[in-house]
Amino acid sequence: MALKGSLADLSIADLIQLHCQSGTRARLTAQRETGEVITVYFADGELVHAEFGAVNGAEAVYTLLSWETGTFEVEQGQEAPARTINLPWSALIMEGMRRLDEQRNLSTQAKEQGAMAGETRRDRLAKILRNLIDTSGDISGVAIVSMDGLIMAADLPSAVDQARVGAVAAAILSLSGRSVGQLKRGELQQTTVQGTEGNIIITQAGPNAVLVGLTGQNVNLGMVFLEIRECAAAVAAELG
Repeated sequence: MALKGSLADLSIADLIQLHCQSGTRARLTAQRETGEVITVYFADGELVHAEFGAVNGAEAVYTLLSWETGTFEVEQGQEAPARTINLPWSALIMEGMRRLDEQRNLSTQAKEQGAMAGETRRDRLAKILRNLIDTSGDISGVAIVSMDGLIMAADLPSAVDQARVGAVAAAILSLSGRSVGQLKRGELQQTTVQGTEGNIIITQAGPNAVLVGLTGQNVNLGMVFLEIRECAAAVAAELG
């Protein structure tokens, strides 16, 4: 009597192990909903032959191991028409599983790359800012501002108005830039304004934008400066 079932209930790897360990001579036929059929033969505790269209041997087994749905039928006492496999059944399963994991990893990477390709520059800038807020214990708000005061991206507390941040940043930039130039200190890189309730830190993020960071009182300014500069570098790289 033939053994029949669904691959959703009993995997190909389990079927191979079962029949190889039993040492029986048998033929396993698997079929998918698409009509594809793979046939494998067992003898003396090993897989000895496999057929998948014009493909014979181990490659047909590797394809079969990737099937997760379909039906199967096992007929006992069936002799293989040829011997095309000389590897141990355990080695076939291990290699098949390795290939399947590799295929899944490539598929995952392709999906991730596709998702990244679908992101806009604004999305990527917002992600950089969110990462800064999530990893810093001192920075409570951050914005990317163009040299003329327009907000390009921001992650600010709800009580802080984005437009006001842009206007204030533009005013500070103008005054600081003139001051650096008048005192012959080269080009402006960073300016810090300290208030009784916290700090405003403005750092150059490429030639066309600055990064504005807001902190509370009593923060580790050395660490904040480092975090702001690293974020500004990431923003400059994204803006090109």
